[in-house]
Amino acid sequence: MIKLTTIGWGNGQSNLLDAFYDNFWNEVEITSIVSMSDDWRTTWELMWAFKDELGLHLPPPGDLRRCLFSLSGSKYRDYFKLVFEYIFLNEESIQNFTVLELFRQVNRELLFFWRAWDLKEELKKFVELESWDLYSMLKNEYGNILDFKLPLTRGLKWHKFWNILMASLYYNFEKNKVNPKGRESTLGWYDTMIHFMHNLLDVRGNVIPVTTKRARIRAILWNWDIIESQDRISNVAEYSAGIADLELADCSTWASHDTQVHESIVWADYILVWPWDLFTSIISNFIIWWVKESLQESNAKIIYIWNSTNKWWETMWLTQVDFINKIERFLGKRIDYFILNDKKPILSEEEKIAFKNDISVKGWDFLFLSPGEKSELIRRKIEVIEADLLDNHSFYKHNKQKISKIILDIINN
Repeated sequence: MIKLTTIGWGNGQSNLLDAFYDNFWNEVEITSIVSMSDDWRTTWELMWAFKDELGLHLPPPGDLRRCLFSLSGSKYRDYFKLVFEYIFLNEESIQNFTVLELFRQVNRELLFFWRAWDLKEELKKFVELESWDLYSMLKNEYGNILDFKLPLTRGLKWHKFWNILMASLYYNFEKNKVNPKGRESTLGWYDTMIHFMHNLLDVRGNVIPVTTKRARIRAILWNWDIIESQDRISNVAEYSAGIADLELADCSTWASHDTQVHESIVWADYILVWPWDLFTSIISNFIIWWVKESLQESNAKIIYIWNSTNKWWETMWLTQVDFINKIERFLGKRIDYFILNDKKPILSEEEKIAFKNDISVKGWDFLFLSPGEKSELIRRKIEVIEADLLDNHSFYKHNKQKISKIILDIINN
């Protein structure tokens, strides 16, 4: 079976992993390596509370969630996605609730707000703890986790249930030194938590973090100014110059990958680099210790799916070939396939305003390859694949079915 390893951020990966699962999960062995530099808003607040109150580093769990859901084969996939994506609105302390109590609260609130009416019976049964097959499975197989508590004084408000659940599992596995079924674990505690989620969601593939160490990043601009943290680089800061380099911040200089990441890269037949923010979502993976070395050791073909748009500040100074040069510099090797959109949508005035205000674009524009740039890439022995890749329901996002068909054609040829 063909081994396909994907590398990137949760948002970009999950959209296309959906299509892979739908179309050829039984033809390809998929491993998703997920960026761990996320420090947005509530994620950073939870990570800080973990360090401040418990003395532990919590790797950000949000991007893993998206990829695990995309490869989930569970018959409860829609239910889990609805429940785990729920954002708490009450301000009670996290430490007041067991995992089971949080499950029941989320189900109760979803029922109250009339969400997902097609899942009404499942939500109601969990609130009332009726003996239906999902609750029975959780109770019989993983009963001890339902009693877990996370001893944080911070409030629940604005946190996703998934993040609280993952943090609670990680803390309790580490504290008790046992796996979900009560036996001593041979894995690291974060790996134990991820392994548990693979089983619970019946994941058809493998989703692994690029590192479980702290991976805070900083951008060095051409005028030597420094912007630190993924959140500030992507959403907050106004740049005084373009980004010249990306590196791990001082607190993260020892962030390195593990054996799983190494083997997934070295033994892959194809490595797929996903479209999203160039520095914070893609290159942030390649600066983790030993990832570049693993890539250089691998004989896999490299496939890079290019963004359909540029982004205000972060990449507004870059030409199309600059994207390739940046990727190859941090990869430490040549890209084999370059996939890009070649169609600019016709937008109404209202759609143009919405496009310019979108946080993922921030007022910038579409990217296309000029004939001269295409000739340069072909001279460098990069196979350029141009096609209409945009989704009909989005101004700039790729259509996952169109992309998966191109990837399948590459693999089969």
